[in-house]
Amino acid sequence: MSKEAFLIIEDQKSMGLLLQNELQKLTHLPVYLCQSLAETEALLVTDVEVVACLSDLTLPDAPRGEAVAVLQSQHITTVVLTGSYNEKTRQEMFKQKVADYVIKDGPASIRYAVQTLNKLYKNRRRHVFILNHGSKDASKLQGLLRIHCYQVSVYESFHELQVELELTTPELILLDSTELFEEHELYSFVNEVRQAFSTNSLPIISCESSEHIGSAIKLMKYGVNDFFNTRFTAEEFYARVNQNIEQAESFREIEHISQTDALTGLFNRGHFFNRGDELFTELTTAQKYFFVMMVDIDFFKKVNDTYGHQKGDEALVYTAHQVKKTFSRHLVARFGGEEFCVLGEVEDAAEIEALCESLRECIENTTEDKTGVAFTISLGLTYSGSCLEEAVFKADTALYRSKELGRNQLSTEF
Repeated sequence: MSKEAFLIIEDQKSMGLLLQNELQKLTHLPVYLCQSLAETEALLVTDVEVVACLSDLTLPDAPRGEAVAVLQSQHITTVVLTGSYNEKTRQEMFKQKVADYVIKDGPASIRYAVQTLNKLYKNRRRHVFILNHGSKDASKLQGLLRIHCYQVSVYESFHELQVELELTTPELILLDSTELFEEHELYSFVNEVRQAFSTNSLPIISCESSEHIGSAIKLMKYGVNDFFNTRFTAEEFYARVNQNIEQAESFREIEHISQTDALTGLFNRGHFFNRGDELFTELTTAQKYFFVMMVDIDFFKKVNDTYGHQKGDEALVYTAHQVKKTFSRHLVARFGGEEFCVLGEVEDAAEIEALCESLRECIENTTEDKTGVAFTISLGLTYSGSCLEEAVFKADTALYRSKELGRNQLSTEF
């Protein structure tokens, strides 16, 4: 079985070790270092699968860039790293479909080179949708994206792309030569995408000719993030694509942090009410039934005081995992402290109550073995409330009834 790895080809040992060390900070994959073309060819016949390579342009046994040709013959994504700039050589390298051409001129370029290599590997899991209506640039865009290892899908109609969006969310949508589309259909499409995805979560870039810059600016007002000229260079194209994707990923990461409880990985109280209000309205508008359940670890302060906060955290994480596992189809959140809350649709009250009892029994019977501390939970359940806040209040009232009746049980508030 082949082993995925990065490869650095650099004849200066100190520079090679620096590049290897910097790349290893970014990845869990092995990073091989070769100092000549001969060493490189020897490595390429082993079971190592080189996912991307950072290669010096001139080597003792390959002074005219022969290493790049060998790598390209093996279909290995390559970033060229060179000590001197030559425009003719740069253009020749891009004709050979290298992913990038970087000058070794300081720490910033070293960081850029290794970050680019790591990014190329991550691009294997990134998907770009192209909407094309007969433009001659479509194959060029596909080719450039595939050089950078993106997964690419091309659609010829708005409907076709919208159907796919219901199944898969790409990292980016590219609108190729928008002047070829009917204007009302184009703006309608952008508007529909923006109803489902914000500009932060799913970027859209359009490709426009110089004569249609006004159209590009108008599209940006409708929700397109960026545009580039049809006379673009490969480096400009990659810069815009990478910047838009990375900004969206940063937004999603920040959004995830803001919505998630750091200890348990569940949604936090704030997101529960944000998403829960939407879900509550959806269910009640459709005249469907709902339930809200509150869970609280019994005598949790005693667990902390007796066994320490480390064990207390383990108890919280284990309980959170079991609540999420039991109510996997529903909205689950940590409310704070040792409290958890669940909101969801109910078709059979007996089924929900059976799930609650299953959770209670699981915690009672497995916690000592799984966490080293035996503890139980109390639960409160309701199926009513004019709004989410009222439903949570009723579930909380039921929870405290369970506490008053001796804990380790389920109570329901109608």
